[in-house]
Amino acid sequence: MIELYFITVLVVTTNTIPQGWLQWTQSFSDKAICEEVVEKNKAQIILDVSDYFKKGGRNFVMAKEVRCMSYDEAVKLNTELGH
Repeated sequence: MIELYFITVLVVTTNTIPQGWLQWTQSFSDKAICEEVVEKNKAQIILDVSDYFKKGGRNFVMAKEVRCMSYDEAVKLNTELGH
């Protein structure tokens, strides 16, 4: 089975549970390629996340971290945060 990786951003909001991992829909079958994309485009990724929250009327505070992880990894981390 191929493991897919997604650009994943730890966002801080003013919601009841203030932190959560948000994943892009585009997947990568190679984690190293995903990490290269993050390295090259980190500032734009953070800007895009901010715009996403603003368009949805949500209260975005900041992006704390950007990394590549699988769907299951993000679910586990979000569960640990109380989601």
